[in-house]
This record gives sequence, C-alpha cells and structure tokens, in this order.
Amino acid sequence: MPEEVTYEYASLPEKIDFNYHVKPILSDRCFSCHGPDEKTRMAGLRLDDEKIAFSKLSSGQTAISPGSTNGSAVAHRILSDDPEFMMPTPDSKLTLNSKEKAIILKWIEQGAEWKEHWSFLPVAKVNIPESKKVNEKIKNEIDHFIFNRLTEKNLEFSNIAKKEKLLRRVYFDLTGLPPSIEEIDAFIADNDPNAYSKIVDKLLSSDENAERLTMDWLDLSRYADSHGLHADGLRIMWPWRDWVINAFKENMPYDEFVSVQLSGDLRKDASVDEKLATAFNRNSPMTAEGGVIDEEWRLNYVFDRTETLGTAFLGLTMMCAKCHDHKFDPVSQKDYFQLSAFFNQTRELGMTGDDGDFGPLLLLPDESTEKEMSKIKKAINEKESKLALTKKELSEFYDYSNQLSDYKSYSLINKSIIQKAALEKIRMYKKTSPDVANIFLGPIARSSKFIIDNDLNITCNIKPGVEKGVDGNAFKMGEGGAQFYLESVPNFEWTDPFSASVWINTEKRKKGFGQTIMGTTGGKNNYWRGWDLYLDDENYINFRLISSLPGNQVHIKSKDSILKNKWNHLSFSYNGSGKAEGVNLYLNGSVIENKTLVDNLYKTIKPISASGIKEERRSVMVGVSYDGSSGDNKIFKGLIDDLIVYKKPLTSYEIGLIYNQYDPDEKINSTDLDKKDHIISYDLKVSKLKKELKSLKNQWLNKVSDVMEVMVMEDMVNKRKSFLYERGLYTMPSYEVSADVPSKLPKMDSDLPKNRIGLSKWLFDKKNPLTSRVTVNRYWQMIFGRGIVQTPDDFGVQGSLPTHPELLDFLSNYLMENDWNIKALLRLMVNSHTYMQSSVPNQKYVEIDPDNIFLSRSNSYRLPAEMIRDNALATSGLLVKHVGGKSVKPYQPRGLWREKSNFSIKLMNYKESSGDSLYRRSMYTFIRRTSPPPSMTTFDAPTREVCTVKREITNTPLQALVLLNDPQFFEASRILAERIQKEAPNSLDESISLGFRICTSREPKEKELELLKELYYQQLDKFRKNPKLAYEIFKSGEKPRDKSLNRYKTAAMAMVANTLLNHDEVYMKR
Repeated sequence: MPEEVTYEYASLPEKIDFNYHVKPILSDRCFSCHGPDEKTRMAGLRLDDEKIAFSKLSSGQTAISPGSTNGSAVAHRILSDDPEFMMPTPDSKLTLNSKEKAIILKWIEQGAEWKEHWSFLPVAKVNIPESKKVNEKIKNEIDHFIFNRLTEKNLEFSNIAKKEKLLRRVYFDLTGLPPSIEEIDAFIADNDPNAYSKIVDKLLSSDENAERLTMDWLDLSRYADSHGLHADGLRIMWPWRDWVINAFKENMPYDEFVSVQLSGDLRKDASVDEKLATAFNRNSPMTAEGGVIDEEWRLNYVFDRTETLGTAFLGLTMMCAKCHDHKFDPVSQKDYFQLSAFFNQTRELGMTGDDGDFGPLLLLPDESTEKEMSKIKKAINEKESKLALTKKELSEFYDYSNQLSDYKSYSLINKSIIQKAALEKIRMYKKTSPDVANIFLGPIARSSKFIIDNDLNITCNIKPGVEKGVDGNAFKMGEGGAQFYLESVPNFEWTDPFSASVWINTEKRKKGFGQTIMGTTGGKNNYWRGWDLYLDDENYINFRLISSLPGNQVHIKSKDSILKNKWNHLSFSYNGSGKAEGVNLYLNGSVIENKTLVDNLYKTIKPISASGIKEERRSVMVGVSYDGSSGDNKIFKGLIDDLIVYKKPLTSYEIGLIYNQYDPDEKINSTDLDKKDHIISYDLKVSKLKKELKSLKNQWLNKVSDVMEVMVMEDMVNKRKSFLYERGLYTMPSYEVSADVPSKLPKMDSDLPKNRIGLSKWLFDKKNPLTSRVTVNRYWQMIFGRGIVQTPDDFGVQGSLPTHPELLDFLSNYLMENDWNIKALLRLMVNSHTYMQSSVPNQKYVEIDPDNIFLSRSNSYRLPAEMIRDNALATSGLLVKHVGGKSVKPYQPRGLWREKSNFSIKLMNYKESSGDSLYRRSMYTFIRRTSPPPSMTTFDAPTREVCTVKREITNTPLQALVLLNDPQFFEASRILAERIQKEAPNSLDESISLGFRICTSREPKEKELELLKELYYQQLDKFRKNPKLAYEIFKSGEKPRDKSLNRYKTAAMAMVANTLLNHDEVYMKR
C-alpha cells in the first residue's frame, strides 16, 4: 500500500459504512462506466449491483472479494500507476485521492458489507435515543437526536435566543412577516412558560401561515401567470392558488392535499374543488409557436408532470432516465415512461394560442351567476322535455303521408337559402376581402379579388380553374391556394340552426393533411372558434362547432369514408341544440351513421380576433381553413359545385328532395317516418317551443360567456397508448408500455387502479420509502434553512447523505402516524430547543463544525425575495393583508415586457396596478416566466419554469441597489419615515429608536442610535440647502406625501429609514 494511502488509512473511522463512505465514491467515479446504464457499461461489470460486483468476471477475476484486497481486482487497479491498467482510467478524468483509495481498501478488508441505498430502504421505526448525558435544554424528541450527535462531536447546544429575536424568527418562518411592536412587547412581558408555544399555535392557525406555506408550494408546483414559452402569453391560474391557500388554512392532511391535486378529477362525482385542485398538473409551461409538432409538445407536458412528480414527492432525478437508463440511480428508461403513462391520458393540445386557457377547462362561476345559470338550465330541461312530448303526441295523433307537397317543400327550402354558390362564372373585381385578419394569406389577402356568379358577396383571392360539374360548371380547388368566401352568411351562434349542401369530387391528400370544404374556424390565437365541415386525411366527413379546442366543442365524424375521384353530394343539418345529437350528416341524399368524438360545447362559437380581444366578422371560407398555425391549412384538392347554406335545420325529407333535383341515377325515396318528422318540424306548436328554447339557451350562453375558466386534468374515455421513446424523441416510439411505478420501489397493490388515483395511493403507502422522507426534509429545510438531506431534489446516489438519518426516519414516522399533519410537524420543529437556540456562533464550535451541520446553533441566512419585500411593506404600514384573488402588478422598470411580447396581445405591455393592489403580499405578484419581477429575481426568486424545491441564495451588489433604489423599497422608506414621526413625535431619539425597533424587532444600541442621528442631520442639512432634492424624494411611489409633516424632516427621516431597510438584521433571519 503506498505511503500516502497508508497515512489516510490510519485516520479512517473504525467502521466503514457502505452508504456513507463507499457508495458516494463508486457513484461519482465508477458508475459512468460500471453503473446502471447498459449502453455505457464496460467489461460487463456493475458496481451498483451487489451480485455482479461480487461475481467472477469473464476474465476470471473477481472485482470485489470480501475480506481480501489481494483477491479483489478493484484494489489492484485503484493502486496501480500503470495507465493501461489503473482505474479510473486517465482519460476519464475521474481520479481517486489517497483517502478515497484507503476507504475502499478498508471496506473490502472489513468484509465489503453491502447495503441498499439508504433512501430505498423502508422507513425505520426509530426509538427516541437516550441522551448520553443529562441536558436540561432538551425540550422534545428532536432535541434528543440532535443532542446525541452534538455530544459525539464534542459540541453543545447554544442557549435560547433572546425573546425578541426568537419571536422575529418564528414569525418569519411560520408567516413570512415580522411581528408588530405590540406583539414583541406582549411576548417580552409574558412570563408564562407556555407563552411561546401559544404564539406558535396562534401563528399556525393564521391566514398568514397558509400564505407562507403556499409560497413554497408555488415554487414546487411551477405556478405562473403566463405560459412560459414562445409568446409567453396570459393564463388564468390564480383560483388554484386560492385553493392551495384554503387547503393549508384548513390543515388538509398532506396525503389528501397531494392526492387531490394529482387525481381529484378521477374521483367519483368529483366536486368543483377536487377538479380545481388538479390545476397543479397543468402548471406546465406551454408553447404557442406556430408550426410546432403538436404531439411532440403534448408529450413534453406529460414529461414535465412526470419529472415534477419525481422531484417533488420522490426526490429522484427522473429527467435523467428520459433518454437512457439513469447513469447513477436504479431508474431505467422503461421506469420513466411507465411512470409518465399515468399522465398520458389527458386530452390536451401541444400547441396552444398565444393568450388564454386551453382544455380541459373548469368553469368557475361566482355564486350568483351559478344560481342564475342553474335556474336557466332547469328551464331549458323542462322546455326540451315539453318539446319532445309535443313531437311524440303529434306523431301518434296524425297521419301525415298525404299532407306533403313536393312543390310546397321546395318553396320552403328555397326561402331558407342564405347564400348559394352555383360556381358558374368568375370575373375580376377590385374589392377588399373582409378577411384581411387572415394573416397567413399575407399579401394575397390585399390583392385584387374575383367575384363569382356576378354576386358581390361571393369572392375569391385567386382565380380557380373551371371544369364541367354536376350542374353546369364546377371550380377546381387546391391549385395555387384557391379558395372563395361566402360573405352573406352570418356568423352563426351554436343556438342558431343552419344547414349546408355541396357537391364535391375529391382527390386523396397525403397522410396528416385534411381538406376543408367550408367553415369559419379560426387559428390557435382565435381558439379555433367557429364551425367547419371537412374531410380528414382518410376522407372521413367531419363536422365541428368550436368554442375552443380541444374540449369546448361538438365534433362528429362519419363512420365510413367517401370515395375519391367521384362526385358526392354532402349535406349537414344542425338544429341549434349545442349537442352532437343535433347534427346529421348526409351522403348522396341519405343520412349516414356518425360517431361522436367530442360533445361538450358550452360557450360561444362566434369568431373572435387574436387572443379573444373582440368579436370579429368572419366569412365562410371554402376550400381552405383559416387555421394555418399547424402547417396544415386543410387545402381542398378537387372539384366543388353548387354550395348552398340554409338558415334552418333541413329535414331528411328535404335533403332527399335537394339531392333528387340533380336527377341522380338512384333517387331518394323518403320513408313515412322521414315525412312525418318533416311535417312535425313545421308544426306551429313545435316552432313556438323551439323559439322559446332558443331564447333560453341564448340567456344561458350570455351568462356563461364571461365565466372564468381554469386549466385542469380530465382523462379521455378511450385510452391512449403509451410508449418508450428512444432518446426521448416523439418520433422514435420503441415499444408500448403500461402505467407503473419505478421497479426499484415497492410495487403498487394489485387492487389499485393503474391511473392517477392508484399512483396517489401508492405515493402515500407506508411501504413507500421516499414520500414521507422527502416531505419531512423539505419542511425541515423551510424551518432550519437546510434539509437533513441537503439535496431535497435528489435522494439518489448522487444526492447528499442525511446528516441525521435516524431523526429523518423518526420524523417520517411521526408525520405518517399523525395522519400527515403538516402543522403538527412544524409545531414539533419550532418548539424544539434546536430551533429556539441562538444563532450567535461559538468560535470553538465553529472550528469543529464550520457549516453548522450538527446544529449547535441556529442557522443564519438571507430571507427569500418575497419576505424581503413584504417586510418593507409591513414595517412601513403599506402592506394590504387581503387573502387570495387575482395576481397583481407592483412597480417594475418600464419596457421589460415589451421586449418579450412580439406575439402576446394581452401581455404586450406591463400595466402597473394601483391602490391596494400595489401593496399586496409578494406571493400575489404576477409571474411572467420570460420576464419575472426583476427585484424578486435579483433575490433569487425562480422563474417557475420547472419544479423548484430549493432556491439558490446568492449575495450580489445588485441586491443592495434594489434595497436602496427600487421604487417599492424607497416608497416604503418614505412612508416609514412618516409613520415614525407621527407615532413618536416627541424627540428625534424616540423616532429613530421606534424606526429601528420596527425594522429589527430590537432596541438600537447607543452607537447605532448616534450614527443614525448623525445621518439624519447630514441629510436634513442637504435637503434644506437644496429643496429640489427633497421634492425628488416624494416622487417615488403612488402613496401621496403627508403634507402635515415638515418636508425636509420627512425627507431626511426617509433616508434614515432607507438605511434601516438596508440593515442586514432586516433581511437576514437570525
């Protein structure tokens, strides 16, 4: 053994532990070539697998021979200087130092005891350790564990912090806000031994505590008010934030809290709140970039949810197994895609619009609107029942067969025509198309137009070819982008009945490309709103009424496709019901079977401008879709003839008559039932009831149109197949997988459904070793500033080892046994001496434990961004404590959003809030992912693009500049100056002392007071000599100056207050 290795060997612990000493070395230096990933594995050796590591290799050697370094190839290779033989190899750049070599050698000599990775072992039942010596500072179970480790390291607990510091600490930790002077005075004066625990109970039951807990949850759940990608447009998600606040306020058990967010929509008779909770999953960033592949991005959202689950609840870096088996942890690529299959059943789009919310959506009417809607809905149901009964009575009472007159029927049909395009003639006419908003047409939309059949209201942009049709001429479509517009057809609402008929002779288009026959449906930024009739890429007939895709629509599809290169007469009839059953499709005069793909229309289908700014006029376009965002304009290729739109729902009898007009080889002979239905449809009683029903539906539509919607989860009825994708690419499906949990972890119980409900139950099964540990660790981090495991997002091999493993398991059991009660867990933590002790360092202990890993004192660290701003608002008296509601827009530099907003109309410019909204808690600040609030970003607030369970803490000059110059902080300084002058008017000492105490929760020392007074007099002299500077002080912020106070004194005191807000005791937690 080399001398340097021998030296390190002598200083090693008596017992080498595989998990704590050996595995971190193997993981960091060896697993890249000898780990879980089969594709990078060398020589067939796995050092992450006990059986293989101890087995004979193909070379005949044994990598690790327990008890024998001489018989272990690993020992020889790590000690070798031969570059051809040594391990790790020189070109890997992964050398072992002498201590690491000594650890591996001693472990082998001691028998090479192998242990499963600590976090995959079941949560152990841990008894409270007996303290090795008596210590009166021990207050609860936590202290026993901490004290024993301190004793092992020759450390001691510090004394309890001063009352005012302890109160300030617990207020910030549990509420995110400072205590008031009155609360500090009351606590200092209260000598009750239970005074502190009473305050803890009060804080834990407060609204502010619910907001504080929500603040961290927003990071974890990647909450934002914008989509995050491309246009980064507006989304409405704040109602879900309110749900989270309410759940924490009610102290909802954590297992229920998480489960309902993961799977509330799948519960039997799910309530609105249970569905709303699942917006957690829809917090994914989304793209609106035109031309992206929809399926690629839909899968990206699935993967985001998978990786969020891994980080937030399992503490695993699941993203590392998306493209290949995990390099370090026992998570295979198959595990990744099996887990993602739980989230692969939601009907959602990959490409969305620039602004707005996209299905599945949940309507959230206020109480008053909901009552009115329910009342109207009841009236609609009653009217529909009455209409059905009336039709039934008429059907049974009369014999209709002799009442029909074809001549009269033709007359009624002709009277209902809105517009007819016989497509016989075409000539040039200089007229501007009404559809210049159709951006994808570009200059074509502004060129000279052609009119058809001498009708100024039938126009086209490019002259189509003219060929022989069914009746005279027909237009050849699809060449050069030809399409035409029917400008007399109104923009129908879904309450309007209408029909259309047309002759087509289509060519087959290539796979993935449909063919628009006619319609008004818009593009992604119009929510695809409108109606259309089109052929899909297999020539099936589709009809849609769309408010927004993918969920708010009616979509039916024919069960059979039509023949290509053959004339077919297509018709549809829609009765204004807003339901799939109200649509009939006809082929060559006969009704055809169809299947319903979506039947969930509830908002308007009238076309709107980009991002839903206003309603717009949109003519019926024939031969091309208005939607060009996906790269498929659904260009019709073939011949079109005799297109007619009607303002009523044509009956089957009437459709047959229209078809027979063309003298086909086989005419339609209507059945007696068709004739009976036709005559009933014109009955005066029926017509009156239909009119009344339409009026009611329009009333309901007017009510629902402005009701807010939130993106939630909703699984499809017909399950989608899930696959393992090679390299994580959507274009490379390898083989089908089914929903399941990672194979290294306990299996799901056989009676659990393989859906998100089953996944939620598995997460909180006591056999699951990760969920409780990860949860406890995250809340420990919240209270103590650092987790027991310092990598809260990685409990795998590359993550940190727990500093107090027995305590972690004790608290994990405590949480589970207390029904996942988070507030009980927090109460236990903050009532411990470990928490209550002073943060003042003992130099002797600092030398032993410089990073305070063993907690001989309380940790000190900078407050999060939100608390720093909220503290400034609270100390000045500006803070508005209104719980919940819409996001607000406090001060920020002008023009930042403009740089990001090439596409988002609703977020083109930052429109600053006013009044109370300027002074809400920072957790309500509007988060735009590509341009988050700059002052909060400076203090390390995340952009919320990914799940974040631990914020970075940096220290930069920019932070000092924000505290000095940001309008919010300077306004707070100004208002604080006014406050302390009014509350302590008797002397300068009294005013400054009050300000100091408000900001730091303690009295100033004599030296501190003298320095601040000196600053005050300097500033007062400056402002008196230069009055303009004093005026500048009062320009910061919206809050007006109190004119009853002396301008110069207030300006000088504002500079003192500004200095106080920059004092490190104000923004540091100690």
